[in-house]
Amino acid sequence: MADGFDGSSTWKLEHGQVRLINIDRMPIHHKALDKRRVSRRKKSPTEETRKRSKMLTKLTRGASKADLKSEPPARPTTPKYLKDYFDYDKNSSSEESASDEDKTKEPAKTLDMSQKIYLTACIKEGVAPRRRLLKGLTQDGLNVNNCTLAPSDIKALAYALTTNMCVTSLDLSGNEIGREGMEYLVEMLEENMTVTELRLSNARLGLYEVLLLTEMLSENMRITTLQVAGNDLDDECAKCFAEALKYNRKIKKLNLSHNKFNETGGKILAKSIETNDSIEDLDMSWNSIRMLGAIAWGDTLYNNVDLKHLNLSWNGFGDEGAASIGEALEENNTLLTLDLSCNRIGFEGSRAIAKALGNNSSLESLALSQNQVTTQGAVELLTHLQINDKSKLQELLLEGTQVTSEADDLYEEIRGVRSEFKFVHGGHVISPDTLAFKTVKPEEKNCRSSKS
Repeated sequence: MADGFDGSSTWKLEHGQVRLINIDRMPIHHKALDKRRVSRRKKSPTEETRKRSKMLTKLTRGASKADLKSEPPARPTTPKYLKDYFDYDKNSSSEESASDEDKTKEPAKTLDMSQKIYLTACIKEGVAPRRRLLKGLTQDGLNVNNCTLAPSDIKALAYALTTNMCVTSLDLSGNEIGREGMEYLVEMLEENMTVTELRLSNARLGLYEVLLLTEMLSENMRITTLQVAGNDLDDECAKCFAEALKYNRKIKKLNLSHNKFNETGGKILAKSIETNDSIEDLDMSWNSIRMLGAIAWGDTLYNNVDLKHLNLSWNGFGDEGAASIGEALEENNTLLTLDLSCNRIGFEGSRAIAKALGNNSSLESLALSQNQVTTQGAVELLTHLQINDKSKLQELLLEGTQVTSEADDLYEEIRGVRSEFKFVHGGHVISPDTLAFKTVKPEEKNCRSSKS
């Protein structure tokens, strides 16, 4: 046995070599396993309690008595959209005196009287104030469309607008007004002195709401713009509007588009507009006005001399209605824009309108897009327009109608005289449309004599 060898050591063959190792020394991997076992062992409750008490002792020794006192309760927070209207800082204590910075700070915004009334009404009705409403009460236009307002919200708004002297335009489109909301709105409009524009599109108005609205319009002589599009109004509602327009002579812009007025409703409204001398801009698009209802609008244009802009697109006028419109345009010299797009107008109807363009001296824009005007109908329109030296037409829209080279030549000749003239069509074809050559029966020539 070599030197240094005792009973606690032994010889071991490792990798072809004989080495002397200490048997009392444990391998490294045994220590790692032992540590893992220690870490996995659960700590006793006494150890946890002792550890927490030591931490608490360290904290209390290094802290002062003032730090150990309980903090006063936090002051209630203020909504962000109201913080500018109060003169205190929500993070400061009420017991603290104002610092030099607070003294030099700009004075807090004061609430308008209508804003105070609105906030008080919200508390009374138990609804949350709307930031858009509160801010809009001090502006010319109050736009709260698509805000999902409930009747209680409209009631609080009506209280505020009753004495408001700032708002001139009110937009409640996209909100379900309902019976109760319309009652509050009408009561407000009877007292308010500044609102002149009212928009109630897509507000799901029914016959009852329309009755309330039109009764108010019969007496209210301040509203000049009314928009009630997209409410699925029927012919019964048309009677209500026609009755109101007999007495109201202040509305200048009326939008009744995207509703369900049929032949009867269209005829009733046409008769009421015929004698109205205040409306200058009328939108009747996207309804179902056809046959006698369409022909009645020709009488309206024939007798009305105050209407400046008329949109009759997306109805079903057909050639009969177009012929009636064309006959009226020969005498009417006040209408500036006319839209007859998507009205099932064919060659005969376009030829009647073309004849009117040869005599009309006021029309500046005419739209006949998406109709069956045909290539020959386009030539007729441009031909009559060329020979009329008094014509002021600057825009002719025939989108969806293809044209020939003959129409292009006429367009260039007109452009040589009136460089601002604009002609929009649906492309070019080589040969004319043979369906355009249709003979006109004698009984179809005079469309006005066939009216009932």
